[in-house]
Amino acid sequence: LVVFFLRAKVVPPKLLDVGGFCNGILAGLVSITAGCGFVKPWEAIIIGFLGAFVYQGTSMLMRLLKVDDVVDAFAVHGACGFWGLLALGFFGNPDEGLGGNGAFYGGDQIGIQIFAAFMIMLWVGSLSVAIMLPLRLVGALRHSDEFQDAGADAMEHSPPKAYSQQKGAAAA
Repeated sequence: LVVFFLRAKVVPPKLLDVGGFCNGILAGLVSITAGCGFVKPWEAIIIGFLGAFVYQGTSMLMRLLKVDDVVDAFAVHGACGFWGLLALGFFGNPDEGLGGNGAFYGGDQIGIQIFAAFMIMLWVGSLSVAIMLPLRLVGALRHSDEFQDAGADAMEHSPPKAYSQQKGAAAA
């Protein structure tokens, strides 16, 4: 709901965005996944709420940087996952018996979470380069310019058109 409100009332072009609404829900869920077993429900709400702003900010940054991520996968999973990992270092009271050791309760979990985030980025980055670089070198990462100009809907999907551009036209 936070992302839906931001896109409808605050962020230009100030229009209703159903895709943003769905991604906002996913952003909150991804944000709380890392710490779901170690935080209280009210902390989970705060983590998910802040995840909406992480998602919106990252989505806007991706557009500004002209990164082609049409479904905001990085904003939802990468940025909100990173936030969720860090959030666990802030929340989680060890006195509650949930296993948390958050900085808000005098714990030192934040350093461990930062280290874990660094190791995850190193692992994923290394594997991505190892897999994607050879594919790029053999030209297997993108379609031809002609294919892209025609569009994947027309070239390999069925039905060939997912929606109609005409106003008032019903989908077939």
